[in-house]
Parts: sequence; C-alpha cells; structure tokens
Amino acid sequence: MILAVSLVLILSGCGAKQGVPERQAPEVLLAQECGFDKLPCCSSDPVCNFEQQCCVDPNDHNRNYCSDSCSCGHSEEFCCEGGKCSNGLTCHGGICLECGSEGDVCCPGEAACLAGLACLEDECVQCGLAGHPCCAGAEPCLFEKGARSECFRDLCRNCGFDGNAACQDEPYCQEGQILTGGRCERCGDLAKPCCNIGSGRDFECDPKKGLVCELGFCSEQQ
Repeated sequence: MILAVSLVLILSGCGAKQGVPERQAPEVLLAQECGFDKLPCCSSDPVCNFEQQCCVDPNDHNRNYCSDSCSCGHSEEFCCEGGKCSNGLTCHGGICLECGSEGDVCCPGEAACLAGLACLEDECVQCGLAGHPCCAGAEPCLFEKGARSECFRDLCRNCGFDGNAACQDEPYCQEGQILTGGRCERCGDLAKPCCNIGSGRDFECDPKKGLVCELGFCSEQQ
C-alpha cells in the first residue's frame, strides 16, 4: 500500500513538472496584472519577474513596464524623450508603433495611410467599404455583393435596398424596392409593402403567391 501511494506521488510530481514552461503558462500570465513582459511593474518586490528591468516612460514618469531592455524608440517600446521613434515608426499613446499599413495606426500628416487605405478612428483601413471612408477618385465606394453603395458625409454606405437609406440620386431604390420613410423596403412579398410603378414591378403584390394588397401591405387572399 505504501509503495503504491509513493508511486502515485512520484508520477503526479513528474507530470506537473513536465507541463511547466520556462516562464509560465499563458493562463497564468493572463491572471497577472503586473510584473511580466510589457506589463506594468509591480509595487512590491519583485517588481518584475525573470530578472527583467522596470522601464520608466521618458515622457511620463508615472508609466512603466517590465522588459529585458529599457531602450526606447524601437517597435512597441516607449517613445524616447520628446515623442521620438526610430525611422518608420510613430509615437502613439506613448509607444512606438508601425504606421500606415492596413491595421496599423495612422501616420502623422496628410499621408496617413498607404494607397488604397484611409484613416478611420486612428486606424488604417481599406477605403470604399460600407462604413469606411470614401476613396479618392471617380469611384469612391465599392460595390459589395451587387449592392449599391454611395459616398455620404465622407463615409461609404449601402443604399437603395432592404431597409437601407434611399440613395441620393435616382433611382432612389433598386428594382423591387419601395421608398418609405426615407428607406427602401422590399415590396410585393407577404407582409411587405405593396409595390408601385416606381418600384420597377408591374404588380402591387406577387400574383404567383396569391397575394393581395390590403391597407398598403401584401397578405394572402382569403
């Protein structure tokens, strides 16, 4: 019995040791709020784990983080004094980051993002998509899955169909849609508004489905 218990303890101890990485498992790191790489220094010893140094922001002495090296100005390091960074990087929120490519922060100045991209909420995104800034040139917005899109207040939006706003230019709604309350709604189907001549259909409600127009909406014929 004693031999069996001893064997279990030895095996469990070996299993625990084999599963521990050099620093700590990711779930353990996530539970920590200080003392690890690029996290704030702790207020008590050890201020940083794994013999890392506590690096202080040259521009704000109330900010710090743990790192192997306390250099500044390189990628994902504190900006050097005066907000300076190495070539190709920009100081953003006190940290030097790459800028201009898709998903990066916007670069300072007019050329904030590379060609085909635009600055949205300080991030470089593809221009011309719905909800994104309009592209420069003759086609400011891209068509998505056959949907009509237009530039409205410097942002692209889908328009003219299925609950979207009416387009600014004619045709205000796509074929098979009807303008109601400033938006375009599908017409002629069950529980949908009745169509009119302007919708591009020659019926109020789809006759193939046996629908009739009652009080402005299509319903099944009784």
